[in-house]
Formats: sequence, structure tokens, C-alpha cells
Amino acid sequence: MNYVKKVLIVAMIALISLAGCKSDAEKKVAHLEKGKAFMEKGEYKSAELELKNALQIDPKYVDALKVLGESYMKLGDAKNAYRVYNTIGGLMPEDVDTQLKLATFLMLGKQTEEARKKAEAVIFKEPSNVDALYLLAGLQEQDEKFSEAAKLYERLVELDANNTKPFLNLGRVLIKLGKIDEAEQTLKKAITLDPKAVSPRLVLSSFYIAKRMPDAAEAELLAAVANNPDTADVQIALGNFYLMLRKPDKAEAAYLKTIEIEPNKTKPYLIAAGFYEATAKNDLALTMYQKALALAPEDIGIKNALAMYYFKNKKFEESEKLISEILEKRPNHNPTRVLKGEMLIVKGKPEEAVSMLDLVINDEPNFARAHYFRGLALYAKGDARMAKASVAKAVELAPRYEKAKLLLSEIHLKERNLALAQKELESLLEIFPANYQASLYLGNAYLGQKKVEEARAQYKRLIQLAPDNPTGEHRMGVLERLTGKMDAAKDHFEKAHAMNPKWLEPFTQLVLIDLMNKEVDRALERCDAQLTLLAETPIAQGVVHNLKGRIYLSQKKYTEAEAAFKAALAANDNYLQPYLALARLYLINKEEDRAIAQYKEILEKNPNQVQANMSMGIIYEMKKQPDIAMDHYRKALAANPDFSPAANNLAYNLAEGGGDLNEALSLVQKAKEKFPEDPSLMDTLGWVYYKKGLYDSAIAELTDSLEKIPDNPSVNYHLGMAYYKKGEIDDAKAALKKVLELSPDFEKADEIKGILAEI
Repeated sequence: MNYVKKVLIVAMIALISLAGCKSDAEKKVAHLEKGKAFMEKGEYKSAELELKNALQIDPKYVDALKVLGESYMKLGDAKNAYRVYNTIGGLMPEDVDTQLKLATFLMLGKQTEEARKKAEAVIFKEPSNVDALYLLAGLQEQDEKFSEAAKLYERLVELDANNTKPFLNLGRVLIKLGKIDEAEQTLKKAITLDPKAVSPRLVLSSFYIAKRMPDAAEAELLAAVANNPDTADVQIALGNFYLMLRKPDKAEAAYLKTIEIEPNKTKPYLIAAGFYEATAKNDLALTMYQKALALAPEDIGIKNALAMYYFKNKKFEESEKLISEILEKRPNHNPTRVLKGEMLIVKGKPEEAVSMLDLVINDEPNFARAHYFRGLALYAKGDARMAKASVAKAVELAPRYEKAKLLLSEIHLKERNLALAQKELESLLEIFPANYQASLYLGNAYLGQKKVEEARAQYKRLIQLAPDNPTGEHRMGVLERLTGKMDAAKDHFEKAHAMNPKWLEPFTQLVLIDLMNKEVDRALERCDAQLTLLAETPIAQGVVHNLKGRIYLSQKKYTEAEAAFKAALAANDNYLQPYLALARLYLINKEEDRAIAQYKEILEKNPNQVQANMSMGIIYEMKKQPDIAMDHYRKALAANPDFSPAANNLAYNLAEGGGDLNEALSLVQKAKEKFPEDPSLMDTLGWVYYKKGLYDSAIAELTDSLEKIPDNPSVNYHLGMAYYKKGEIDDAKAALKKVLELSPDFEKADEIKGILAEI
């Protein structure tokens, strides 16, 4: 009896096990079928879940893996798609379709050699495999082996003679080989195969555009429209063509036609939005983005495009709201994470921006925009060396990345790597000849290398590119001044001032030229006229009052000078120069003790009075009592942490007296963020860089400072020392000699004379 029971129990367990196995097999098939059904309906995320359920039952279920790979492709998730196809490739190494998909991923990832091996392996097995031949030809093009690519496309023309695709690809390669007539005939052959086909006419149109034959290009596009009146892509191509020809009305009509053709698709609205943004019709652009979003409220791409629109138009609150919505649903959506990084830069949080962009780069190492904005954040943070590496990577990944190339050249300029800046800018202008900023930077790079005529050509180009922009005339004035042609310089500065009377740079240069010509009354008249013009701009008025005070000081009219410097502080108490000037004035008149007594009386009543502490600090600094001076600067900063004059002077004293250079750097960088054009802050920052041994960065800041205050002996001394330490002897000699010319009794005169004797 017991034996019979045991047999029955074993039999039942076996049956249950068999039933379980059968159930698992049925379940995985059911999940696969559901996944396929979702794929057909375009519900790719739902398909992904079903297919993952099937693979939980059987991780080696190839049919499910293949459909899962397709779902990832539809979702645009290349990383997971590659992972899945790689798994299939391991399970089925002989499967040609999978090997070709893997080769395609490798090609897109620029792993050319691995992709080539896989494509060649397929061709070895199947010499006439069209997909493998196309892939291998594409790889040859990627490696710029155009002759080899042409041979493969010629082979494809034989194998796929009734298809327009090989003719189009062959035509494109023939253009790159310079075989223009052959290319045109090949493209026309594609049209004869299928006169109504869109692609051949679009490619031939592009060919004619490249050959600067706009009428022939337009004819092909209009023929494509006539043959395909209800095809939106043709209208988009026509709109792009008219936009390129600067015919916005015709472009707009073509783009709006796409909306008529496909009113329920988002793409036409997004194209129209881009057009309206490009033509500065922002309200219409916003309407188009909103209509696209209404059609697809959950579309992350549209939300991101709208967030970018808001960001570009400085509607930061709306942009941040959309960014948060996107990242809440898709925390790893990299385009939005990059936009958030950009937002953090604008909000003055470069460190947070770097952290965000590091996440993106870790996820997508070849994302050029992420590298660019990381570089921009590092540059804003003051780390030019690391910034340069990030921006250079962006340029390496995207050689035509205009903004990245421009920023890289700007960093080279700042570091006084003028030859590198010149090379980068010349390359940029070959691609984008109308880039105004690139021509400006290139002119500056030439001028820094004393290539005067080359610089002149670029500054003239600025005037041609934008006749109403005063920058070109101003830079021409700077060039003429540096070459000693003062009349010509004055003429250019007058033109720049006439274009923008409120711009202080040319105005200041004109005042300095008046003083050089001993036309003091004319200089004072200019200042009075400028003060009237700037009645509503107190910060700018402070600069003019200070300049007026300097004129009076040069004439030894001390009462008038004091009044002007005090007026400058009344207009802008964050302006360092008047404090320094007043302190010098007190020293000249031997009234520093009286001034100290007055300030002490003020501080007894209010110890946190910022201006009094600042003035006390400067006077004690001039009396060679830096410890007392720094104590007052710290008190001024305790009362107002954003008070840049105290931050500047404290930073300088820390650098000069062997203090904490990192604290000094932090202080002056923060101050310079608020007042980026202040030459005193540039000088201090340059000197801190010098003390830290960062001579390229020091030279960059000091050169910028000297352009604004060319006759300042301290700045010339600092620049000369930076050149000397860097080993640029001729430049060091010129700067140090100028110090002695400007101020024979300069406090470092003996040191300078020793260095000049040595070199």
C-alpha cells in the first residue's frame, strides 16, 4: 500500500512539473504576442514591458529579444538597443541581420574598425548582400575613402538597378571626388528611374544649390512639389530653400502649407516654430509650439523644445517649470539635463552646472553640447584650463560647432595663446564667414601678435559686416592709437561715439586724446556733455565724474578734483577708482590724519558704515599699514558681502602680503562677476594669477586691464612681471620700460632696473 502511494505521489509531481513547464512556454509566447500587438499600435513602452516579462521567463528567448531591440529603436534608446542586439549576436553569431544591426551601431558610435569587420564578415558569406554593401560604403565615406565608396556604390547600382538609392549615394560621393559632371548625370539617372520620387529631386536640388545655380535648384523643388502636392517633406525643403535665399514670405507660405497637409502631426508646427524664431516672430513661434504640444501633450521632445524657447527668450520661470516636468518623468533625458545645466550657468551656479553636465557626459560621452556647456560653466567658474579641455572635446566631436569653436578661441586669447586663437578663428571663418565675433577676435589675435595690417583687415571687415555697430570703428581707433596715429584714431573713436553716444569706451579714449593734446577744456566739455546724456544712468555717471576728477587732479585743481570724486561715489559707491583717488588726494595735501579722524568719528557712530571702512582701508594701505587696512576691508565686507571695492583691495593685499591666495582668488572672482569691465578688478585678478604661477591667465587679465587704463604704471609693472616669469622677454622689457617712463619714482623702480639689466 505504501509503495503504491509513493508511486502515485511521484507521478502527480511529474505531471505538475510538466504542466508548469508547458505553462511557462505558453506564458512567454503570450507575452511576446502582446508585445508585438503593442508594437503595431505604436505603444512601444507597453511593448517593452511585455517583452521583458517574456525574457524573465526565458532570458535566451531570441524572438522576444529581436522585438525588444526594435522597441528600443522606436523609443530612440540606442544604448539599450545595442545591448539587446549584442545579446542576440552572442546567441546567434551566424544571424546576418543581427550582425548588420550591430555593425550599424558601431559605425554610429565611430567604432569604425569593429563595424568594418562585421560588415566584411557578412559580405564574405553573402557577396551580394545589399545592406552589408551599403554599410561598408558608408564606412568608407566616414573614413573619407571616397574612391573605395564609389566602387561599392557602383556595385550596388548593378545589384539594385531599379532603386534610386544607390544612384543618389554614388552622386554624392562623385561630388566629393570632384567629378561634377558625372555626379549630375548620375543624379539625373535617379530621376529618370522614378520621376515622381521625392529624394532624387531634393538631392539634385542640393547639388545645384552647392553649384550656386538657384534657378535650377528651384526648378527641381517645384517639380517635386508638382509631383507630390500632398507631401509635407517637399514643402519643408522648399521652405528651407526660400529661407536660405532670404525670401521669408515664400518660406513661410511653404511651411504653413505643411500644416495644411498634415494638420494632426506635430512636425509641421515645430518646423514653423523654428522659422518664426529665426525671423524674430516670437509670438507666432510660441503659438506653434503650443499647438504641437496640444497634439502630443506627453511628448518629451516638444516640451524640451518649448523649454528651450522660453530659455532663449529669458522666460526662465516658464522654462524651469517645463524642465522640472520633463526630468520628473524622464530623469535621464539628456537634452533636458543639458538645458538645465545651461540654466544653472545663467543663474550663476557654475559648480552645480558642472555636476549636472558630468552626469550627461558619463551617460553619453560623445554628446558635444554637454561638453561645450561644461566648458562654459568651468570658464564662468574661472577654471580656464579645464574649460579649454571640455570645449576642445566638443570641437573634436563636432568640428562645425560654431559656439564651441568661438569659445575655444576666446580662451586661447585670454591665455595669450594668440597663434592657437588665430588658427581656430581662421578655421571658424572658413566655415562661417559672416561670424562677426570671430572676425573681432581674429583682429585682436593679429593685433596682439603685432600683425597690424592683418588686424586692420579684420576690423574693416567688422565695419562692412555691420556698418551701424560701433565696435569696428572703436577697434580701428585702438589699432591706430597703438601705432601712434592719433589723428586717425580720434576720427574712428568719434565715429564710434556718434553711433552709440552712451558707450563709454570710445568716449573715454577721446577724453584721453584731448588730454594728450593738452586740450583740457575740450576734455571737460566732453565730460559735462556726457553727464547730461547719462542723467538716467548713475553707474555710468560715476565713471564720467571719476574721469573728470582725474582731469582736475592732473591740473592740480584739488578742490574741483575732490568734488568730482565725491560725485562719482554719490553716483556709484561700488566704484573703486574714486576711493583710491580721494586717498591719494589726501596724501598729496598731507591731510590723511584729518581724513582718518573724520572717518573714525563716522565709525564710532556706525561701525558698519561701508564707505568709511573702505576709505580708512585705502588710507592705511597707502600709509604702508596693510594689517589695519585689511581689517577695515573685512569690516566693509561684513557689512556688505557684495561690496566689490573692498573685495578687490583685500584680495590684492592677501596676494601681495603672502596671504591665502585661494581666498584672494575667490574674492576677486566674485567681484569681477558683478563688474566684469572694471580694469582694477582685472589688474587684481591678474596679479593673483601671477602669484599662483598661472602666467597665461595673468597676462590675459592684465592685458585687458591695460587696454582700459594704458598709462597705469602698476598694471604695466604687473604685466611686465608676468611676461618676465613666462619667458617672453621682449614683451617684459617693453612693459617694464614703460613703467619707468610713466613713473620714474615707482616704488618697484629698483627691482625693475635690476630685471632690465639682467635681460
